Amino acid sequence: EHLTRVHRIIRLDQGNALLVGVGGSGKQSLSRLAAFTAGCEVFEITLTRGYDETMFRDDLKSLYTMIGVNNQKVMFLFTDSHVADEGFLELINNMLTSGMVPALYADDEKEGVTAGLKEEVVKKGLGE
Repeated sequence: EHLTRVHRIIRLDQGNALLVGVGGSGKQSLSRLAAFTAGCEVFEITLTRGYDETMFRDDLKSLYTMIGVNNQKVMFLFTDSHVADEGFLELINNMLTSGMVPALYADDEKEGVTAGLKEEVVKKGLGE
């Protein structure tokens, strides 16, 4: 029952879920299985010594590249153990409310990303 709920959420555009339960109850396993059945890759940050907001932003850039530029289906798995800095939660909140992270890309990086997408946007008739 829980698997089908998570699977349904993952298949939605901008679908997200907060799974709550006691440790060891299978929340991550359930999420990974639902992602697999939905044909999604699982993206998860790897905490290292000195992992800070700058490194987290770099990981988010990689995630947005996978989703936006490479057009991959991705499930972003973020657990309570990944919160190394409270600023991470603010960035996650921005992702969930607006779909973007403010000031994630510098101006020169933005041009590189948009140049890669320009041809596909024109093909779909969405304009410049």
